[in-house]
Amino acid sequence: MEKNKLNQFKTQLLKNLSLGYTLARTGHFSTQGRLLPLIDRIATGEKRDPPEQLAAHLQQALKKILVLHKKDSQNIADGFYPIDVLYPENPFKHAFRYPSILLDAYRASKRRKEKISNDFLPESEQFLNELPEYYKRNFHFQTGGYLTDISAELYEHQVEILFSGAADAMRRLLIPQLKVHFQGSDGEGLNFLEVASGTGRFTKFLALAFPKATITCVDLSFNYLAKAKTNLSDFKRINFLQGAAEKLPFQKSSYDAVVSCFMFHELPEHIRNEVVKAGMDVLKAGGLYGLVDSLQKNDDADFEWALKQFPMDFHEPFYKNYVDHPLEALLEDSGLKNVQSEVGFLSKAISGVKS
Repeated sequence: MEKNKLNQFKTQLLKNLSLGYTLARTGHFSTQGRLLPLIDRIATGEKRDPPEQLAAHLQQALKKILVLHKKDSQNIADGFYPIDVLYPENPFKHAFRYPSILLDAYRASKRRKEKISNDFLPESEQFLNELPEYYKRNFHFQTGGYLTDISAELYEHQVEILFSGAADAMRRLLIPQLKVHFQGSDGEGLNFLEVASGTGRFTKFLALAFPKATITCVDLSFNYLAKAKTNLSDFKRINFLQGAAEKLPFQKSSYDAVVSCFMFHELPEHIRNEVVKAGMDVLKAGGLYGLVDSLQKNDDADFEWALKQFPMDFHEPFYKNYVDHPLEALLEDSGLKNVQSEVGFLSKAISGVKS
């Protein structure tokens, strides 16, 4: 009896510590974001009108963030992934990056006003002929798109500011579905493929949850892959390959899971279909196909306004089509069984099993 009480106390303590930290993190990134409207006004010379009912929207968003963080802390307490996922980066490195983020926000606002979305730096041009057309753009109006070292350095920090410190928790929504499918495995003998792996943020969480799994990361950006290699240098079971998610050079039925994080909303519809087909080809029978991505229409009525606002504020040319075509239907039409979906704040995790 005493042992059970002690275990319950430890579990509750772990939940409370995790929740407290993530809420503080949300406060921190939200504070960093408060300067961005001023930066935008300086860059454009205009004061942008806020969306209607902004105060009510923000209040609702904070409630949803709290629900997400509570779910995240419960997942840690339940052992789906270790508390190590919350380990912060070096605070000095974090602080010194912030001025560069403000400078890039200024430049992005300039591009937004002038409707410039194909503005590449000299270091990017060497890669352009090797990349598909849909990728040759300044997503989010950020400097260099995904094709510069500075973009790779700033990206994760920028995303956390955008989502008020909730981006990591949204990424982790998929991991419980993976852990349940693989029956709590530590990953021994499992091969995972992550497409559009970016700088390796979700990869890190995957590696912590499945420390004995072998993970292969594929991304179109040479710069982001280089950053991922640095970020994940402590993990010895991770491989890296530059390439497209719709053209995978692997043997059929060679992976136990194929996953992605925040990729599909940046793809044209026909490429989304090709990506799933390519993933299905390399996925083993009984394997899991899973993803985390933006909400779509009818996922959460409280955020329908955000789905309309997002492509207006950022260069996301495929987003309007994306929100109209449910990913659940795409996975089911591709032959996946037991498709499940879980919503968390502005994202959802979806997975299905290959029969």
